[in-house]
Amino acid sequence: MTSPAPEAAKHEATVHELFQRMSSRDFEGAVALLADDVEFDLAFAPEFFEMPVRGRDAMHALITNVIGAMFDPFRLEVTTTYPGADGSTLVAEYVSDAIVKSNGRPYVNRYIGIFRFGDGGITFWREYHNTEVATAAIS
Repeated sequence: MTSPAPEAAKHEATVHELFQRMSSRDFEGAVALLADDVEFDLAFAPEFFEMPVRGRDAMHALITNVIGAMFDPFRLEVTTTYPGADGSTLVAEYVSDAIVKSNGRPYVNRYIGIFRFGDGGITFWREYHNTEVATAAIS
C-alpha cells in the first residue's frame, strides 16, 4: 500500500499542472488530466450554467467556451493545498488573474476546489468562488 504522502504530492502536482495548462490556454492538455467520466460542479454557478458537468468532452467545451472565449489572459495559481485523509482527495486554495475580453476589466478572484483522484486522473472537481467578484468583472 502506498503511503498518503506520495499520493498527496502526486495529486498536488496534477492540480498545479492542470492550472498551468489552463493558464497557457492548452485546454486539450488540461482535460487530458481529467478522467473520462469526470464530474465538475461550480457550487454557485449562474443559472445559465447547467451543473454538474460530466465527462471529459463536456469539460473541454466548458473550459473553451468560458475561459477561452471570455478571458485573455486567464491565469490560475495554487496558493495552498490540504491533502485528504483518504489519500484520494485534495482541497486546494487558488487565485485567478485575468482580463475580461468584452470589457477589458480585470478579474481577480479566490477559489476553493475539492478534487478527487482515481486511476484515470481527476474524477471530481467542485469549485467555490466569490460570485460578486465575478459578476462585477463581467458586467
